[in-house]
Amino acid sequence: MKIKQATAYALHATMYMVRHMTQLPATVKTIARAESIPSKYLAKIFRQLAGAGLIRAASPRGKGYIFARDPEDISILEIFEAIEGGPLFDDCFMRHCQCGGTPENCGIYSAWREAMSKVTDHLAATNLVTAAWDHLPHRFDELPSNA
Repeated sequence: MKIKQATAYALHATMYMVRHMTQLPATVKTIARAESIPSKYLAKIFRQLAGAGLIRAASPRGKGYIFARDPEDISILEIFEAIEGGPLFDDCFMRHCQCGGTPENCGIYSAWREAMSKVTDHLAATNLVTAAWDHLPHRFDELPSNA
């Protein structure tokens, strides 16, 4: 499964917010500059995160964002699903074949589903605060060319 670039940006932006909790609200422009994320793209991502109830505008005039809930209560899975558009691993990656795609009649789908269940459980159990402090901060322009 390939995860959208927007999901990586959403994770980095929200982890930035966790690491700078005392400086919130933070504007899209501030976070975009700090994380080397295109500002207009991040604004779109933040609308999706706000729509999912994960962040919200700090004021009616939109002068920055804060968390809508305690970031310790926001799982990485919620961020993935907010940006990816729903459950990540619900269907068979081989859905285009003739088998009908059930774990009962396809050993590959059965193995896929078991593995993805573990991934989903791990993402659901990892909150944003833990992720932020367990991940080295960096800017996207500092990534190696093969990343």
